[in-house]
Formats: sequence, structure tokens, C-alpha cells
Amino acid sequence: MKRVHDPVTVARQFLYVRELAGNRGLRVNAMQTWGGGKLGDSWCCFFATMVFDICYQGKCELPRTGSCDEVLEVARSSGLVVETPAVGDIALSMRGPHDAHHIAIVTGINPLRAIAGNTSKDGTSSNGDGVYEHEISPKNKIFVRVPE
Repeated sequence: MKRVHDPVTVARQFLYVRELAGNRGLRVNAMQTWGGGKLGDSWCCFFATMVFDICYQGKCELPRTGSCDEVLEVARSSGLVVETPAVGDIALSMRGPHDAHHIAIVTGINPLRAIAGNTSKDGTSSNGDGVYEHEISPKNKIFVRVPE
């Protein structure tokens, strides 16, 4: 299905979201539930895949999930991994070649910026307290482009 909404525009609608202790809170709980997770799960991937689910009206190539590794696997098997990021792409932070541990949506290129859930205001935490937009390093990243 063709994309109906821009992922950056949709993601920015959630910049007000903050969590309560333990990866919880009304909106965080809703994202976890939307993606089929449990309350208290890490939610960066639930946020990102919810945004894409909205953008593609439920017909995105990426699953609604809380697993960055699952997004990586689907992206690789579907040929969605790209070398150079563009606005609207997904940035997966890698700990190893098969271990994605954080996900964000690219919002700017020079400097590289992204918006992510379950991060910190300064972007240094992959288990923070809200949705924030900030600069990111391209180091140890894999970029995913979902076709428009």
C-alpha cells in the first residue's frame, strides 16, 4: 500500500509523550498494546512501528512490534536497508551485526537528526523517559527505507 502520511510529521505529533516509572504511562501503555507487547516493555520500537502503521493505514511492510531485531530482519529480507539515510527513514542502533537495540525516525540529514520514543532529551539513552528529537551519530547505524 502507498504511504498516506509522512512519518516525520506523524512522529512529531507525539513529542509531548513522557513515561511514568517503569516504561509505563497512558500513552506508552497504548503504544505497547498497539504493538502487541506487555505493559512495562521497552517501547522505542513500539513507537516507531506505530508511526509507520499510521502512515500506511495498517498496511506497512514492517510489522507492529517492540523488537528492533525483528524490524532489522524484515528490512534485510525485504531489501529495505540503504547505505545513505534520507528524511523519513528508520535508523537502527546496532550493538553487533545482528543486534539492533534502538530505533528512531530520521528527521534531518546535516546534521543527522532523529525522533525516537523511550529516549532521553539529549539522546544519550535508549531507555529514557519520552519521545524526543535530537542529533544522532551515524556510527553503528543501519538505515531502513520503507517505500512510499
